[in-house]
Amino acid sequence: MEIGIDASRAFQPQSTGIGVYATEVISRLLPEPPAPLRLYINHKSPPVAVPQLASGSEWRCLPLPRGWTKFRLRWELQRRPPQLLWIPAYRLPPGRLPRSVVTVHGVEHRFAPGAYPERQAQAVESFLIDTVRRAARLITPSETTKADLVHLYQANPDRITVIPHGIAAGLHPVRADGGSGPGQLGAAAPYFLVVGAHHPRKNVPFLIDQFSRAFPAENSSEVRLVVTNAADPVREALLAQAARLGLGDRVRILEHVSGERLAALYSGAVAACVPSLYEGFGLPALEAMACGTPVLANGVGGVQEVAQGAALLVEPEDAEGWVEGLQRLFRETDLRQHLSTLGLSRAGRYSWDKSAEAHRQLLARELELTQGTSPLA
Repeated sequence: MEIGIDASRAFQPQSTGIGVYATEVISRLLPEPPAPLRLYINHKSPPVAVPQLASGSEWRCLPLPRGWTKFRLRWELQRRPPQLLWIPAYRLPPGRLPRSVVTVHGVEHRFAPGAYPERQAQAVESFLIDTVRRAARLITPSETTKADLVHLYQANPDRITVIPHGIAAGLHPVRADGGSGPGQLGAAAPYFLVVGAHHPRKNVPFLIDQFSRAFPAENSSEVRLVVTNAADPVREALLAQAARLGLGDRVRILEHVSGERLAALYSGAVAACVPSLYEGFGLPALEAMACGTPVLANGVGGVQEVAQGAALLVEPEDAEGWVEGLQRLFRETDLRQHLSTLGLSRAGRYSWDKSAEAHRQLLARELELTQGTSPLA
């Protein structure tokens, strides 16, 4: 009996969000899986620098430029179905499938509709409805997302298992010096930091607007805002916005940052900002807390659940609240230290080892339920 895993989002060179989740969990399953694994990827060859596969497990390299889930993965599952299928990123292939477990990370399109083009929102809604209907088991990273699925999609709560995300091993407080320090990346202190993929719901332009109000050039020429994971055309748009606001080089735009360099960036920041309109979990907030960095965030969704009183939370779109929060964190050393202490304690409850072990146990239980049945029954 085999477990098939859609590993197409894992082991990418510049992972964020779902890619980080898939990589962290799958890499821990590879050496000791609950059953032999078939790992489906949209590449011509397996990824490099990953743990060795356990006996009986295999990579299934299924390259296709477009429509991979709809066509190539579907064809493979029909041709050679595993006994159990796990999809770490929302979307099931069409057609008859083995018993399936799907991770739903959030329903942000329902809470931040203005951040999604109409066709994109319709597509997300369509495959989410399909997933809730056809998956035997749903995984969510938070109680927030579980409640959203029950309330908005009438999902059966007994079919939903909450397994929180974890924190990468290298994300911990580090000294801001040496070759990986913020200064080496052009992030001279003091600075605020925002980390994450640049989807419109991440709301980074809103943050830049409030940063310019909190620290106008004539009064606060030293404090900076550092934004990571921004490549063109997002980078150019953010730089143009900063120029219009008179911020000049006080807004520093970086491309993807990870590992020790990311830990150094977090550790050296005045605070990490999470202005997202909605998050199903809020991994950047957790990562910042793990590095002892105070967090300023919109108090909604999974971020509010993860923070649990260990962050300074603001109502969404409360411009004055964000201006005040930025100024307070810059001025009040005691507040920063208080939030740092609370955040470190809170982050200590999360780990990818715990998360992966919970996934391993869940997949083993789901596999037992398929015994004596045909994979496509």
